[in-house]
Amino acid sequence: MSNNIEISFFTDEFGNHFSKYKDFLLSSVFQPIFNQENEIIGVEALLRINDQTGEHICPGYYFSDQNPEDDDKLAIDIISRILHLNNFAASQYRDAKLFLNFLPNSSKMIDSPCMHDIRFLQELEKLNVSSRQVVLELLEVRCDNLDELQHSIKNLNNHGFNIAVDDFGSEHSNSERVQLICPSIVKIDKSLLDHFMKGEKQKLIEAMNIAKMFHAQTVIEGIENQKQLDTMRSLNIDMYQGYFLAVPQPMSPAA
Repeated sequence: MSNNIEISFFTDEFGNHFSKYKDFLLSSVFQPIFNQENEIIGVEALLRINDQTGEHICPGYYFSDQNPEDDDKLAIDIISRILHLNNFAASQYRDAKLFLNFLPNSSKMIDSPCMHDIRFLQELEKLNVSSRQVVLELLEVRCDNLDELQHSIKNLNNHGFNIAVDDFGSEHSNSERVQLICPSIVKIDKSLLDHFMKGEKQKLIEAMNIAKMFHAQTVIEGIENQKQLDTMRSLNIDMYQGYFLAVPQPMSPAA
């Protein structure tokens, strides 16, 4: 796929950024991520996709291996990061960390040999957002070329980006992927939390041990009640995310 993607951006009367790609309308919502002291240390940008009739399309399916439209997936993946970055930079959280999802097969497009040809990197500079604020979350879907992924991740680290493995314990987010890319953050999938709360503790403990082995911080995803939060805090996980703490929503531009 060409790097020269046709990108259409616009803002509404409130200053929120949107994008159009083919018949899709793309928008941003953000979910805060908390530390052990219950302070917001960053926000994860999440994509909302609507078709031309206004019907919502589930991003989880759209970016999954079950959707064969690889070129469209890669295009929307790249466009969404630019969109999220603009909404983030205009918000009250612009000095926090920004967690951005990305497809394994997109890494080579962020890590271009000609850095200034890539709109995302230009936007960082234009909006005065440091690459060190950005956490790129590698989604749990397949990767077509592991050597290329590993090379790109190393270069992204050299440019100051933090790398996270998303949804560890789900699909391709496993110990082999952690070993391949040596992330600075491991985000533990909600399914491991659910198993732990049922007394099946081994998988979550293993995930924490793998993160520790690679000197990575941990985020537990999917916190839905106080008991889960208290239990996860007792394990000294570094960061917490879930609907009990904050729901994903658009961020109003800062005054």
